[in-house]
Amino acid sequence: MCTGIKINYKDGCVMGRTMDYEIPLNYNPIYLPKNYNFSNDLRGKPLYSQYKTLGICFENQDPLKDGVNEYGLIGITNAFSGFNLYSNEIKSEKINLSSLDYLTYALANYKSVDELIEDLPNIHISTKDYKGKNVISPDFHFMFADSTKRCIIIEPKKRELKCYENPYDVMTNSPGFESHVRRLNQLLDLENLEDFNPSKHLPGGYDPISRFIKAFYLTKMNVKSNTFKEALSNSYNIMGAMTMPNGFIRNKKYNHTTYTRYICSYDSKNKLLTVKSNTNPRVYQLGFEDIEDENKRQAFFLDTDFIVEKLT
Repeated sequence: MCTGIKINYKDGCVMGRTMDYEIPLNYNPIYLPKNYNFSNDLRGKPLYSQYKTLGICFENQDPLKDGVNEYGLIGITNAFSGFNLYSNEIKSEKINLSSLDYLTYALANYKSVDELIEDLPNIHISTKDYKGKNVISPDFHFMFADSTKRCIIIEPKKRELKCYENPYDVMTNSPGFESHVRRLNQLLDLENLEDFNPSKHLPGGYDPISRFIKAFYLTKMNVKSNTFKEALSNSYNIMGAMTMPNGFIRNKKYNHTTYTRYICSYDSKNKLLTVKSNTNPRVYQLGFEDIEDENKRQAFFLDTDFIVEKLT
C-alpha cells in the first residue's frame, strides 16, 4: 500500500514515496560503503557493492526499501501481488538474486538507469536457492530514476523482469503498470489535463488504481519546481495527500492497521536522503558528505517524538 512519485526540476529530479505497512516495524536510514558484502546471491556467493549508497531499511538490516547511490541513481520498492511472479529455480548463466536484494544490488552496482536496463537480461529472480531451499523473495516491483530524469518501472511478468518507460512518474501497487496506464487514459485526457475537474472527479479512494490516478494528477499539475529544495517541498506536499493515518485501514489478517510509517524523498543531483516519520513533522536530511567514515557501514535513527518549536 505504498505510493511513489518523481518530480523534475531544472538540474535533476527527486523521487519520493510513502511507506504504508500493515504490521509493526522499525525502520532507519543506513549508509553502505563501497566493497561491502551486503548479501549473497542464490548460489551462495557474496555480493559486493561497487558504489556508496544511502537508503532506508527495516530493523537495521541491509536490504534497502528505497535509496540513492553516489551517482544519483534512485530506486524504491513497492508491494506487487500476483501468482507465480518469480521463478522457483536459479539459472546458472545469470546473476541469481532474491527480490529482497534486487534494489540494493541495483543501487550498489549501476550508475544510471541506462546501465540498469542494459544489464537487466542478466538478472534472474528466484524464490529458491541453488539447493532448492526457499528464500525470502517478496512480491515486489521497482521504480528507478537518475539525474537525466529518466524514470522506469521494473515488474515481474511470466517469471521474468520487464522494464517499462514511466513518463507518468508514479508507481503504486497491483495491478500491473500497463493496467494502470489504461485506467488513467480512460479517466483523463492526458493532453488536456486543465479541463479536468479534480475537486469533483478525482478518485478519493486509497486502492492502488485510485492512488495512481490521484498521484499522477497531483504531480503533473503541481507548480513547476525550479530548484531541488522546491522539488523536495513539493514532493512532501503531494505525498502528504497520499498518506494513510493510523486506524484508517483495518487489516484483519494481521489484527493491525495499515498506515503510513514514513515519507521519504531522494535528490538525484545532490545525492540526498530526506525522511520524516508519521509521528514527527520534522524532515531529516542525510548526504554522503555527512558520513564520517566512508569505509564503514553506518546506521542512523530518527527522532519519532512529536516536535514543535517556539516562535521567537
